[in-house]
Amino acid sequence: MSHPKRHQLLGLTAALLVLTFLPGCSSWGGRSSPPPNPVSQQPQPPASPAPTLSATPRPQFYDFPDIPTPTELSLVSKESYTFQVGNLKSGLLTLRGRVDLNSVINFFQMAMPRENWKSKGGFRHRRSILIYEKPEKTCIIRLHEELYYTYAEIYLAPAAGGI
Repeated sequence: MSHPKRHQLLGLTAALLVLTFLPGCSSWGGRSSPPPNPVSQQPQPPASPAPTLSATPRPQFYDFPDIPTPTELSLVSKESYTFQVGNLKSGLLTLRGRVDLNSVINFFQMAMPRENWKSKGGFRHRRSILIYEKPEKTCIIRLHEELYYTYAEIYLAPAAGGI
């Protein structure tokens, strides 16, 4: 190897070594900074229990103008669909968010009657169902928790003889 090329290679190697070790020298001045957290490709679980919804529910409306949903839940469009038969829109909306399941159930139990839905029953457990009715349509809300999210699936269909 010729002498000038060897000096260029040594200079480049020295510069790379200095740049590699330079960030580690920042704590030499007496100040120490905490070590950086390693980045993980896996989603981290929530550090604390899932937050509850606010005491006064603030509804938002997606494709169904008389079905309120909590603002803390977001629409999962890949798992939702709607269609219209006559004047009635029907279908399935899937929502998810990092909130407490019981607070979502409470939200629907408070907000649906405000939109003139009549509760027809349901059950609460690990998977919960709420059933509501209006003269021309039926709404079934299926709620469940998975590892990181609470899900709400809102099914809207014409009532029997409602088409």
